[in-house]
Amino acid sequence: MLDKKYKFKDLKVYSSTEWLADGKKKYRTVFENIETTYLYAELSFYNKLFDEEDWETSIRLKAYRLNEKGRKDELCDIKLEKYKVSKEDNIVQIREGWGNKEAGAFWSRGDYLWEAYIDEELVGRKRFYVESGGPVLNDDNPYFEISYIKLYEGPNKGVTEGERSYYTCFKAKDTRYIWVEFCFNNLQSSSWYAELFFNFYNDAGQLKGRTVELRKVNPNEETVVITTGWGSDTPGSWYEDKYRLEVIFMDQLIAVVPFEAGDDWQKGESTLLVGNDLLRTENYHQKTEEPEETLEELLAKLNEMIGLNQVKTRIQDYISYLRFLKLRKEQGFDEYQKINLHSVFRGNPGTGKTTIAKMLGKIYKQMGLLSNGKVHEVGRAELVGQYIGQTAPKVKEMIDKARGGVLFIDEAYSLIRSKEDSKDYGQEVVETLVKEMSDGPGDIAIIVAGYPKEMDIFLDSNPGFKSRFNIYFDFPDYLPQELSQIVELSARKRDIEFTPEALAYLNKKITENYRNRDETFGNARLVNSLVDEAKMNMGLRVMKSADLSQVTAEMLKKVELQDVQKIFKEEIQELPLIEEDNALLDEAMTELNSMIGLVEVKNQIFELIKLVRFYRDMGRDVLGRFSLHTVFKGNPGTGKTTVARILAKIYKALGILERGHLVECDRQSLVAGYIGQTAIKTQERIDKAMGGVLFIDEAYALSPQGVVNDFGNEALETILKQMEDKRGKFIVIVAGYTEPMDRFIESNPGLKSRFDRTLNFEDYTAEELFQIATYMLHQEKLTPDAEAEEYLRKYMKYLYERRDKYFGNARSVRKIIGQGIRKQHLRMASLDKSSRTEEMLTTLTLADLKDLNFEEEAGNQRKIGFRPQAE
Repeated sequence: MLDKKYKFKDLKVYSSTEWLADGKKKYRTVFENIETTYLYAELSFYNKLFDEEDWETSIRLKAYRLNEKGRKDELCDIKLEKYKVSKEDNIVQIREGWGNKEAGAFWSRGDYLWEAYIDEELVGRKRFYVESGGPVLNDDNPYFEISYIKLYEGPNKGVTEGERSYYTCFKAKDTRYIWVEFCFNNLQSSSWYAELFFNFYNDAGQLKGRTVELRKVNPNEETVVITTGWGSDTPGSWYEDKYRLEVIFMDQLIAVVPFEAGDDWQKGESTLLVGNDLLRTENYHQKTEEPEETLEELLAKLNEMIGLNQVKTRIQDYISYLRFLKLRKEQGFDEYQKINLHSVFRGNPGTGKTTIAKMLGKIYKQMGLLSNGKVHEVGRAELVGQYIGQTAPKVKEMIDKARGGVLFIDEAYSLIRSKEDSKDYGQEVVETLVKEMSDGPGDIAIIVAGYPKEMDIFLDSNPGFKSRFNIYFDFPDYLPQELSQIVELSARKRDIEFTPEALAYLNKKITENYRNRDETFGNARLVNSLVDEAKMNMGLRVMKSADLSQVTAEMLKKVELQDVQKIFKEEIQELPLIEEDNALLDEAMTELNSMIGLVEVKNQIFELIKLVRFYRDMGRDVLGRFSLHTVFKGNPGTGKTTVARILAKIYKALGILERGHLVECDRQSLVAGYIGQTAIKTQERIDKAMGGVLFIDEAYALSPQGVVNDFGNEALETILKQMEDKRGKFIVIVAGYTEPMDRFIESNPGLKSRFDRTLNFEDYTAEELFQIATYMLHQEKLTPDAEAEEYLRKYMKYLYERRDKYFGNARSVRKIIGQGIRKQHLRMASLDKSSRTEEMLTTLTLADLKDLNFEEEAGNQRKIGFRPQAE
């Protein structure tokens, strides 16, 4: 008799119920949550009693979510008791699923596991992953942007990167594996799993081979390279034919690469088809070339573009001048310099820089100045290497690729990060570009683009760089009326229409954005994103509210007012319900009440507590509702830092702040040594203090008087902006000496209005100074005798009456008491152990206080000494 009637074959996962050839499904490991309804497990096993007899078994499929600690949280347990296995089935397949019929309702981002049991014995496990980056379309991929796909030949073990040769045509009789080098730029800010299917098809559309690659992508990976291949170590797998590689991601065709196997090798990079090009798959190897536009047609198209009047005029003038130079050369004039096509584009995002670059490439080609006019777009990642010696070859490779057309370097200023950073090789890029523009073979136009201010700094980074560019184009922000025209153009391209009310509302909001714009204003890019979002809102509205059988063409294209309003409607974030922590409040109040003096400070804090409790009694939420930015003014040693720590506890206990922690800092921890670094350093401190208190001691040091170009002002502006933008989310307390703090608050108009209250820390009175002294002695288990006590009282009075603005208050007392304690200890140490009594060990005498150098504690202006015993 058989030990087992089955042999486990496989456990797979899928979400689409669509049937494929041979009874297969669209098996996957990674899914997008917003598209996922049910996820199915397919258990398959071989029937050892095939064609012999029917039999029964019990099947169990269990799904788990894997938590952060690696533990399994059970989602479902599907039991199939007395499952009948037919003798007609050689391979048995059992499919069961779990989820919700509404996409995105059940499966959320995370790691999961299916387990399969036969007769209560675990036979297979299959991990799968659910992501939440957004739906993937062939022309819109929120996860990554393809940088390139290259093909090379090699054995099964692969070929190291530096030894690879890339081909568009492979020699069929010598080809073993055809390898794919797939490079993409990561667009996600958190880790995710990339599952890529690489399908190789012959010219007849038959599947030649397939590989699947699963790769975890970390947030710090800007560029990811995946290699995979299909073939055999023995040549002969590839026949002379035309082939294509299709790349599938999230069940979407995202790229096609045509290649050939022929009678000889042909080096190069195959055509990469992505986005809308994938729709024209009737002939991958003979991509239809659109008829070239004439120079007149290109100039007419340029004039039809919305706005950019200054740019259009500048281009027209420059083209006329280039024609003039060509005419001179044709007439025999000897031009002393070759025609320079290198340009600088300065402007904010979405102002048409890339579009104009592509148009210029075509114009230069029609004028015979470039051989192909194609634009090769690159950024820092494509140009700068990670190690010494890598950068120059990368730049030269990009120049060679762009030869004949335009090398367009967007955000070019990012090439130069810091002259002091020895590990940044952006400067090497500039030097290589300068060499190309100076004595290179030509047939290339290098265009650098970016924000105006940053581009000016960038061009000044190399003495010879600026002079290599012949013409500068300034791209101004689009005017509101031009942005309105772009809305209508964008809507026509998407085949949608705005109702008059929706269009008017959208234009109003765009105008508001224009008025509040800064250098990051998105211009046309912003408009297109708003139109896309309005279209999506329209789609969601139609799908939720309408009977799909009654949906008309008009409903599918009409964007209504509510669709646009939804874009700008702020989501109300539910705040955590934090009850008053009475135990913590009692602890903080005990600390506050135990502090000596500070009557006015304590009264203001007591009033705040009463107000918060009144709001709670009235049923009002207090979390994030109080703006309590405060100025602490007072001489050193008056308890400012201690009160700040206690206040943070009180705010936490009352539920005013979510976290209630205290972040202490000063000028040194906020201000950096180089331009642009201070704002980053300050923002890091603010982020750390979010939900709590940011305490800045000696805050006036951020705005030193008479210092030009001091970075402290940059820190101050960053703090002021966050105090306004994140009002109620955190509390800023600035502290320092009274007079400098008064000048500091008056030095910046924004400071006075940002701080809601001021707490004045008065100097301690003579009696309070004495109480502080006795408290410090008590902490050391010492009690002054009558003479010592009288001496301390008179001396504290002496200090108080002769204090100046540098008076140290409790710090001065601590120094005096510290000296007295030390002298008492030395006196005890000089005695024989047997002669020391408990009373002697715990008593401070006049001898311990006499003849100490106390006079400087009274202030720097009075060095007259103190002789209280003579009074």
